[in-house]
Amino acid sequence: MNILIIGSGMYVTGRKNSGVGTVLSSLAQSSKTIPIDEVVVACRSEMSAQEVAFARDRINSKLKTALEVSCRIINSENDCQLLCIEKSFDLAIIAIPDNLHYTYTNITINEGIHTLVVKPFTPTCSEAEKLIDSCAKNNVYGAIEFHKRFDEANLYVKKQICEGLIGNISYITIDYSQKISIPTSVFKDWAKQTNIFQYLGVHYVDLIYFITGYKPVRLTAWGNKDQLKNQGIDTYDSIQVSIVWQGTNRHQFASSFNTNWIDPVKTSAMSDQKFKIIGTEGRVECDQKNRGVEFVSSRDGVQQINPYFSEYLLNSNGQLDFCGYGHRSIFTFLNDVLNIKNGSTSPSDLTNIRPSFKESLVSVRVTEAVGYSLSSHSAWINIDTDI
Repeated sequence: MNILIIGSGMYVTGRKNSGVGTVLSSLAQSSKTIPIDEVVVACRSEMSAQEVAFARDRINSKLKTALEVSCRIINSENDCQLLCIEKSFDLAIIAIPDNLHYTYTNITINEGIHTLVVKPFTPTCSEAEKLIDSCAKNNVYGAIEFHKRFDEANLYVKKQICEGLIGNISYITIDYSQKISIPTSVFKDWAKQTNIFQYLGVHYVDLIYFITGYKPVRLTAWGNKDQLKNQGIDTYDSIQVSIVWQGTNRHQFASSFNTNWIDPVKTSAMSDQKFKIIGTEGRVECDQKNRGVEFVSSRDGVQQINPYFSEYLLNSNGQLDFCGYGHRSIFTFLNDVLNIKNGSTSPSDLTNIRPSFKESLVSVRVTEAVGYSLSSHSAWINIDTDI
């Protein structure tokens, strides 16, 4: 298979010491079992191309793989479209700033390329709905990289809910934050064009929908601008959101989201995240930062490690594999596309069992409604539940 990656930042390459480079590492690991002929990374500068080359060599060396990765510098939508026409890509992975998702995903979909978009889907419902229509028109599979659907802890919670062990859900609380270095350094160039709820909180919007089957019906949001605005980045430090969810049985519960990206740089993990579900017959408390592994070194100090997300781990032969639910999310998409190509499945077969574009419309409706509420003095906003 020939693969196009649009974007060369943190999640693709692990640049600026921000991680392992989940996308490229996952593709290299996948190449051990899935035929990958070439990966082309579309980026904006020669410096970015050098970062990609460095990441490729590092990852191939670690995993003992030979993933072919080249770069193409593109400076416009037209450049991207010409690249898609020139090359015969089987799938694309979109990993660029939120506000560009629609533009570049629209290109790949209309060129007949199955496409995985790193969350969030799009900032607006109108953009999302156009892409859903384009997928149907072109018989193309589109999905969002909502990797929390692949985390065993979350799958365990989903099973307990499906088996009725929690009873009727009364409320859910989400606390999710990241280091201030994300908006001030890693995403400094475009942080003001998104907000912390759209960028981060959206993960748990999709997760609540996935594990409960309930749909959001209305919400209110409140945000605070202080620290980041003082540093010249006009976006919210934190956003708090209350959402009412409703099931097919008309039962409702409320969720409270507390999100920020102003945690101190010296905090023990990139993300601090936990959730709590209270039901009539039980409760779940899940600390998704503290996975029970603490590492201390003279170089980095105290770190709380999540080896279950995306990590290089030794296999039974003493060789490194790239493992975790971040990898499984990407590998599943590759495998689904391979099955589409060989005729054993179709895009329509996957619509309701994967975080497809259609499934992900729920999360877009919430993030767009949050924006409306923030700009309307925390007014309650009704949400369309029809998907």
